Amino acid sequence: MMPTADDLRTVADHVLDHLARLQDAAWEQPAHQLEWRCRDTAAHLMDDFGFYAMQLSGRNPPQDSYVVLQDPPPWRQGSPEILFWPDPATGTAGIISCLDATAGLLCAVVAVAPPDKRGYHPAGISDASGFASMGITEAALHAYDILAAHGIGYEADGGTIARVLDRLFPFAARTSEPWQDLLKASGRTPETRGRAWRWDSSVR
Repeated sequence: MMPTADDLRTVADHVLDHLARLQDAAWEQPAHQLEWRCRDTAAHLMDDFGFYAMQLSGRNPPQDSYVVLQDPPPWRQGSPEILFWPDPATGTAGIISCLDATAGLLCAVVAVAPPDKRGYHPAGISDASGFASMGITEAALHAYDILAAHGIGYEADGGTIARVLDRLFPFAARTSEPWQDLLKASGRTPETRGRAWRWDSSVR
């Protein structure tokens, strides 16, 4: 079974429940072993949700590029150039609200996309299950990056992650622990940190 909109919603809600525990000041800390702060990382996740939705939502989705929206300048030096940026004055509540809304966009698009609909991603032209899987991966891994920076453990559901691995990382080493397999495949274990990695979102 390929990952679905329901899987994405479940993982997103799990992530939101964990991130909602952070204090407002926590978002200014560097994310775990990333160049971004936690706020930047959360905003990047919003951009992922929003752009993945737009890659599949139109009548004629782009097949050779992202939707050609102009990114605004970085909010501050060192921040990524992204379209979706939560108002810093709203603290944790604002970040959770924006993540919830953008995740909902992707869930809605994935839920209604016909099986033959395709959209561009640089790792391979993809379908609804691919964009659901990419959304799940981004949500789970960046929640891990943010929460680990504050000494808080996080692990996504193993059954869901196993299906994501089947869809996006078909050649990754597999064990009885899908979450650890995903961390390893995405360069987030001690032996793989800093190693180049990429998923395959193409329709197979």
